[in-house]
Amino acid sequence: MTQNEKAPVTAPAAASPKRWKTLGILACVAGVAAAVVGLIGVLHGGMDPVDLLLFAGGMLVSVLGLRGMRRARAS
Repeated sequence: MTQNEKAPVTAPAAASPKRWKTLGILACVAGVAAAVVGLIGVLHGGMDPVDLLLFAGGMLVSVLGLRGMRRARAS
């Protein structure tokens, strides 16, 4: 390849639906796992702010994962 030839670069927005589905599934699993760990911490250790943040963050990540899977299905 010469210097004048450039390899095509794909934009992040043009990612394949399979990639969005895989990322969505991983985000959902990780988010639910974090939310469960946070919930167990809240139930056993009281209202510790770290456990509350872990639960809320896990729920947020799982919702974002669901949106990624919906995006993969739509495209």
